[in-house]
Amino acid sequence: MKTRLALGALMTLIILAHIGLWTSDGWPVELKLRLTLLNALGWAVILLPAYGVSRWLAARERREDRDP
Repeated sequence: MKTRLALGALMTLIILAHIGLWTSDGWPVELKLRLTLLNALGWAVILLPAYGVSRWLAARERREDRDP
């Protein structure tokens, strides 16, 4: 429950930051696009492997619980 809440809060902050970036007038559109893509790639590199490892660990723990 806490993990989902933390992830939801993190995603909300990221989305709000991107909305703030795209609604600002001082930056060129190309730079906004590059920053958005860099940010999305960075979060994907961090979150996708972490999610994969957590799913793998949960499956492994379930398997160990079944086997005597």
